[in-house]
Amino acid sequence: MPLIAKSIGVDPAVFSTPFIATFCDATGLLVYFTIATRVLGL
Repeated sequence: MPLIAKSIGVDPAVFSTPFIATFCDATGLLVYFTIATRVLGL
């Protein structure tokens, strides 16, 4: 992502922030639902 941002002239930090936030949210949900599934035995 940083190389793409540099090539179009955008600050890489601003460009990659939504992708990092989305990745963290998706990872958290995956962990949450995995634990919930194991605890509930579904």
